[in-house]
Amino acid sequence: MTTMLSNQKNSIKNAKPIGVVLRISGDGENMRSHYSALDFCGHTYKIKDTVLLAHDSHGQMNKPWVVIIKDITGMKNGNIMIYVQWFYRPNEIFIGKNMESFDTRELFYSFYKDEVHAETIMHKCIIHFITEKSQIPLRKKYPGFIVQKVYNPNTKRLIKLTNKDFLPDMKSEIEELVLKTTSHLGIIPAIKREDDVDEMEVD
Repeated sequence: MTTMLSNQKNSIKNAKPIGVVLRISGDGENMRSHYSALDFCGHTYKIKDTVLLAHDSHGQMNKPWVVIIKDITGMKNGNIMIYVQWFYRPNEIFIGKNMESFDTRELFYSFYKDEVHAETIMHKCIIHFITEKSQIPLRKKYPGFIVQKVYNPNTKRLIKLTNKDFLPDMKSEIEELVLKTTSHLGIIPAIKREDDVDEMEVD
């Protein structure tokens, strides 16, 4: 009886794929099955969900990582992996000078991707993509992180969401995320300014 209960507890802590296999990649020991969702600790996580990941801090009190799930794969050894796209906190980036955040909720989107174990997921989180010309929603009414810029870890630059120099697929991705925020929040009021001159990008 004790063994059965122990096995049940262990199975709850193991991530499991949900639904049919979307496609298969690789071969041999590297073969992967791709899914649209997974179950972990009784919670369902899907592609495009934004989540917090446990930080391997080695005893240090570091804040969780923030990512968006881009792919979910099952390995031949039974491991469930998630391919994720990274968000950065202001204190995690370097742009040639100290970063000062306008809001404790501020994050920077990036196109940096990595693969991690699904068991590192802590829980879902809400992220609002707000252009620089729109007002920031009130925390009490609309809790969640705020993204207004994209961080490029290779060039150490911050770029506005509305920048026209993004590659077409990147631009389309950002527009989709902004539209998702707009559909959730409704019409976001514009910031009242004396002039309509854009701020210079941070290099």
